[in-house]
Amino acid sequence: MKNNNNNLMKSKLKNIKNKSIDKLRILTIILAVFIAFFPFLWILMTSFKLPGEIQSLPPSIIFRPTLANFNVIIDENFFHYLRNSIILTTSGVSLSMLLGVPAAYGLSKLKIPFKNGILFFILTLRFVPYIVFAIPIFMIFVELGLVGTRIGIIFVYILINLPLITWLMKNFFDEIPEELADAAKVDGANIFQIFYKVYLPNSKAGIACVLILSFVFTWNEYLFALILSGREAQPLTVGLTQFLGGIEYGVQWGALSAWSFSLVFPVVTISLFVNKYLRKGFAGGMS
Repeated sequence: MKNNNNNLMKSKLKNIKNKSIDKLRILTIILAVFIAFFPFLWILMTSFKLPGEIQSLPPSIIFRPTLANFNVIIDENFFHYLRNSIILTTSGVSLSMLLGVPAAYGLSKLKIPFKNGILFFILTLRFVPYIVFAIPIFMIFVELGLVGTRIGIIFVYILINLPLITWLMKNFFDEIPEELADAAKVDGANIFQIFYKVYLPNSKAGIACVLILSFVFTWNEYLFALILSGREAQPLTVGLTQFLGGIEYGVQWGALSAWSFSLVFPVVTISLFVNKYLRKGFAGGMS
C-alpha cells in the first residue's frame, strides 16, 4: 500500500514538474519572439507618429496614427528606389540560381577534376569579408564603365550569391539517392535529363530555401550598392540614408522609420509565407 502511495506521489510530482517545464518553455518562446520582433514593432509605431510624439520622453505608446511620414518618403522618390530594388534583386537572384544550381549538380554527381579544391575555394569565398573585394571591383568597374549602372550591381550580386547557392545545393543533391539516377539511366536518360527530371523535382525544398535566403541577402545588401550605384541605380537600402541628415537638419526619425518599415516589410511577409519551405530546407529533407 505504501509503495502504491509513493508511486502515485512520484507520478503527481513528475506531472507537476513537466507542466512547469512546459510553461517555462512557452514563456521562453514568447520572450524570444518578443525580443526578435520588438525592433520591427518599434519602427512600425514610429513610422505612424508625428515628430513631437517621436521625441517625447517617455515614448508615447498610445497615439493617433498618421500617414504623414509615408507621404514624405513618397515625395522623396520612394518608388524609384523600390523599382531599382526589385529589378536588382530579381535579376541577381534569378541569374545566380540559373548558374548555381547546375554547378552544384555537377560538383555533387559528376566526376570533375580537382573537385575538392573547387569546393574549398567556394567555401572560402563565404569566409572572406566582402569589403576586401570592394576596392578591386570598383577599380575594374571604373575601367569597364559599369559604375552607376544596374548591370554592374547585378553582376556583383551574382558573385555574392553563387558561393552560397552552389555550396548549399550541392549538399541537397548529395542527399538524393543514387538509385533514382541509376533507374533513369536504365531508361535511357542522359545527364541533362537526369538533372531536370530526377534531381530538380526531388530538391524543391532545397531550391526554395536557397532561393529565399538569396533573396533576403540581396534585398538587404548595402555595401556594394552604396559604392557602385549612381543616383539612377540606387536600391532602397541606399535611399534610406537620405534621412540620416547631418548637423544642419538632423535625423528625420519619422521618415526614416517609414522607409525602414517599407524596406523590411516584404522580407518579413515572404518569410512568414514560406516558413515551411525554410524549415524543410534547413532540415535537408527532400520534397
